[in-house]
Amino acid sequence: MRFIWCTTRHFRGDLCATTQVAIIHKLLSLNHEMTVLGPDLPTETYAWEHIQMNQSSIKGRKASSLAKAMRNRLKKFNLDACVLLIDWTLVKYLSPIAEKNGVRWICIDRSPPADANIYAKFQRRNWKKAWKLVASSLHRSGECIGGTVVSSAHQDLIRTQFSIEKKDLCIIHAGVNNLLFQPTNRRTLGPTIRMIYHGKMDRHRGILKLILLLDALVESGIKAELNLIGSGDLDMHLKSLSNSKSSLMFHGSIHHSEIPEKLREYEIGLLPMPNLPIWTISSPLKRSEYCSSGLLVLGINHTGHHLPTEEKNLQWYRLFDQQTFVDDAVQQIQQWLKEGNFSELSSKARQYAETNLDWNATTQSLVELLGSLEE
Repeated sequence: MRFIWCTTRHFRGDLCATTQVAIIHKLLSLNHEMTVLGPDLPTETYAWEHIQMNQSSIKGRKASSLAKAMRNRLKKFNLDACVLLIDWTLVKYLSPIAEKNGVRWICIDRSPPADANIYAKFQRRNWKKAWKLVASSLHRSGECIGGTVVSSAHQDLIRTQFSIEKKDLCIIHAGVNNLLFQPTNRRTLGPTIRMIYHGKMDRHRGILKLILLLDALVESGIKAELNLIGSGDLDMHLKSLSNSKSSLMFHGSIHHSEIPEKLREYEIGLLPMPNLPIWTISSPLKRSEYCSSGLLVLGINHTGHHLPTEEKNLQWYRLFDQQTFVDDAVQQIQQWLKEGNFSELSSKARQYAETNLDWNATTQSLVELLGSLEE
């Protein structure tokens, strides 16, 4: 079967493209063909056809200009027996082509808009429009065969808001390449506890609560350092704080290829995203990467941070109420220090990732959905 993926994702140094690459590799391993239409080309070697499309640099016109280029390219393809994978940002532009030409298509949703600005409001309109088009096609037995979501909470939102059946929504949890990510080289917790958060450094992601955690640990007499990797609207503030706090390390952005080795230097991975609708339906890549690296995890308790396969009494993965997170996290770290079983807990985190979070496991639901097309 031939797939054509129409995406807005940048494959050149974009961490968010990790999921796309994992899905592509999975489909290729099953002897499918893949063509990607996108705004750039990968910097690393790739085993599929990848065509760069022209895109406007003007914010607000990027998706429409990209879609125009993709429409022109699709007209040159023989679309017989093809399946289009369409990012939700492009659905309103490209789904009419699929419907008109009798081409099966799937909406790819790796989450609704997460930014907190005016531009995001326009994106949310397009997101709703995309899923309405999915629902319309499904209800009239059109060419759409469903969509992908990242979590059970995300699936419930789409089902409720757009009246789409569960069977038409494929959950692809954020996975991890367990060959690329290897267990931490730390064998004990401390003497200086090394904590890590990597991702966007935006104010609405709860980053500043991690600074409060660091201060609380120091006040409790616990030696600790907080490492922040990424960039966002807090860059200047975090850089200034790191100049006055020797225990705060602000690294800025690094290439995603450096993340696996970097995570091996730490002991605790942090998930600070607050209990807000956008985060409660998420499935953060960093969660799977922390686990694969054998890190202990501390985070805010909401559905977006829950592990895809729930297991009771996981002592290495602890989520706390947003209001009491700092105090609870300090107490948890004190307990870990007292018990002195970091190596054992680290091994359990890694084992969980190998069993439940490898991309081979998390992409299986998509394979099953696509398998129904060949029956």
